[in-house]
Amino acid sequence: MRKKKFVIFSLLMVLLLSFSGFQYYKYQRVHNIFDEIYYEESDYHNYTFLWKGRTFYKLKGLKIVDNDSQEISIHSIDYKSVDLPNTIHSLGYYFYFGFQEMTKVGIEMRLRIPNTETSINVDYLYDVNNQQLERFIWYHDEKSERYYHQSQVEAFLEEHGKTVDEIRKEADNVLRNKVLKDWTTIYSSRFSPDNWGELTVKDIWRTE
Repeated sequence: MRKKKFVIFSLLMVLLLSFSGFQYYKYQRVHNIFDEIYYEESDYHNYTFLWKGRTFYKLKGLKIVDNDSQEISIHSIDYKSVDLPNTIHSLGYYFYFGFQEMTKVGIEMRLRIPNTETSINVDYLYDVNNQQLERFIWYHDEKSERYYHQSQVEAFLEEHGKTVDEIRKEADNVLRNKVLKDWTTIYSSRFSPDNWGELTVKDIWRTE
């Protein structure tokens, strides 16, 4: 009887230590708020769907796409346009869970330029491997031709009375006060919309 109790106690200790080690690992891998978003979604798709609900299900007004294909946008989460302020044309997340060895989460927004029928795109792409958040601006014309070069974007914005710095400021405001604020309402975050944690933000100009 004593031996049986000892075996049960030993098993419980192993389970407790394993659980504690796993929780410590989960804590240590998170350096910032974007790590939280990426790993929470990644864990859900890998195993926590077996016993835990999806965090994004707690937020109303989202369209969630999981098409299980081999396309690059396997997993995306978009805000429904009716739930967005008039200044934002579209807003959403896209996730790379190991696609071509990429482990990234992107946030794509399309902002309306006041007093026009025109909009400008600002993307944030966070890489879990190096804790770097890239921010880039681009636009497309009525023929859906895309333009990424700095000179093209600057000329386009100048035509509509805007500058790159102004658009970056507006986009950062949407990121903080809409995207990250929403996240902290559905997830018990260690960070905040103003305190992102440890990461570097890099402005880039894509070539294609």
